[in-house]
Amino acid sequence: MKLWLPIAAGALAAGVGDLIYANIHFPMLNPANTPVSILQSIASGWIGGKAASEGGMATAALGAVTEFILTGIMASVYVIAAQWITDLRKFWWVLGPCYGVVVMVVMYSVVLPLAANHGGPNLPDGGLILANCTVSKSGKVSPGACTGTDHQLLYGTILVHVIVIGLFISAAARFLWPAQKAGQALA
Repeated sequence: MKLWLPIAAGALAAGVGDLIYANIHFPMLNPANTPVSILQSIASGWIGGKAASEGGMATAALGAVTEFILTGIMASVYVIAAQWITDLRKFWWVLGPCYGVVVMVVMYSVVLPLAANHGGPNLPDGGLILANCTVSKSGKVSPGACTGTDHQLLYGTILVHVIVIGLFISAAARFLWPAQKAGQALA
């Protein structure tokens, strides 16, 4: 069965949606976050933070490619599973967001701890102060100059994984599923 269309559409929708979210939300937390620096932070998982920030547009391109490889893997897992578990397509509006939560747990417990930039396995928990920070020209945050918590980051992380990742991918699986041939039952 040809599943490339729901996989590609789910990956594209999730990747674009995630990047739109990042480019709206992260500059609000820290004005030094630009579209290029956000893509470079994605690339830092491969090559480390310093190399990514010094790599210019090449590392930003690596970050963009990485984003779509990751969302392609996420979409592939859901769509391929939907071949055998037809409820993933039937109840897509419920099971897609649940899948988004699973993806978030895997990202924070497996992917980020293995990243070259030594990302931590912890979700934002409100202990780190982020909002309204004094930022130097080099992008460094001055300690003690901030007046907010990272609850905003936690809520955004949950929202983007539930809606943008989970729901977009499950909707692609549901609405772009290959047509069944006559006499072929859903399996």
